[in-house]
Amino acid sequence: MKRILVMVSILLILGVAAGFVSCSKKQVGQASDGSVVLNYPHYAVGTHLGRTTFEAFYKRFTEKYNGKITLKIEELPSDTVYNDKMKVLAASKELPDVVDGKNGLKALAIQNGQAVNLKPFLDQDPDFRDKVIGPAALAANTEPDGKIYSVVSGSQIIGYYYNKEMFQKAGIQPARTWDEWFSNCDKLKASGVAPLALMTGENSWTTNLILSAMVSSRGSAGQAFMNTKYPKTYQTPEVIAALGDIQRCLQKYTTPDALGALYANAANNFLMEQAAIIANGPWMIGDFSNLEKTAPGFDKRVGWSMFPGDGLVTSYPEGQVLCSPPDRVEAGWILLKELCSREYQLDALRLQGGLPTAVDLEIPEDVRQSMPLVVEHANSVSQMKYHGDTFDVVSYASVVDAFGRYYPELAAGTLTPAAMAVRLDQAAAAAN
Repeated sequence: MKRILVMVSILLILGVAAGFVSCSKKQVGQASDGSVVLNYPHYAVGTHLGRTTFEAFYKRFTEKYNGKITLKIEELPSDTVYNDKMKVLAASKELPDVVDGKNGLKALAIQNGQAVNLKPFLDQDPDFRDKVIGPAALAANTEPDGKIYSVVSGSQIIGYYYNKEMFQKAGIQPARTWDEWFSNCDKLKASGVAPLALMTGENSWTTNLILSAMVSSRGSAGQAFMNTKYPKTYQTPEVIAALGDIQRCLQKYTTPDALGALYANAANNFLMEQAAIIANGPWMIGDFSNLEKTAPGFDKRVGWSMFPGDGLVTSYPEGQVLCSPPDRVEAGWILLKELCSREYQLDALRLQGGLPTAVDLEIPEDVRQSMPLVVEHANSVSQMKYHGDTFDVVSYASVVDAFGRYYPELAAGTLTPAAMAVRLDQAAAAAN
């Protein structure tokens, strides 16, 4: 009797296990209506600049692929939470079907073998490859061996926004030189406002954009540095001098909460008119008239400028990476294409000022009227005298993290610019 009970127990366990496995397979790859299930975590939630664009995309996608593809959405509250979770999933080779490749996630997906080479898909769809993504964006994301692991749907053309009333009160105009930049900062500070909306949390975004411009404006060597993927060393005269300038900015010209602050803090300081300048791209333009974030009429008080010496930070981000297993890769490719489609790019342009990559997508007249700053961004490229990429693109994720870790010491004066360059080299070495 005892032996029979044991055998029944084993059979029950095996049965439950078999049912669990069957259920798990169904949950992961197929919905109850027979559609393919794709996992897509994202962070465009709450007050995120891309929330409305994502909502428009999700509505369009679910209507278009109803009964064929079901998106299993996971909303994560911030870029930082997203990055941290994706790094954990990358370590166990469990990245979702499509992942944003920024902050080193693309490299991790390639490293763990999940990233799918997109070149065969792109070659089968020349309209998408040549017109929707375009040659420049494609070249930026092509690996030395010719493989392509990500595509992007927007270009970054970055200078800085400034509060025109604060500039008028201080008696200044956008600086033509870096000496004039610091002179302007002194005058703004004397007028009673914090000159710069900086931050050292997350990826030190607004601070590192200025640092990028400071490095790339220092002659051909500086420009070469900021356009080189994974530079061999940060201990160059251009980087060390620029770190010295950023040290001065952090010590004298920013808000009290800049050290450790997130992007949301820096943006809020500019939108609430607690700081006169913020470096950022055109996707921020929609916030200038968002009454949930700023006061009525604020958009009329915002001007835009290139960095001193007619410089820009220009970049194609890492973009979307396809990580689906073979049984879902076709559906995953459809999701990736929709995230980069002309419709998506047009929504991003209209809803948040995102500049498209599509070569045949012109800025509509309604956008020209409602967001003239977008037109200024687009036209500025022809006047540009130097440019650099973002540190997020040229540096290892470990280096981007190191900026935020060591900026407080740099601001406190306990770390010299030269010593910080050594720390950045150490962070880069740790990535290899």
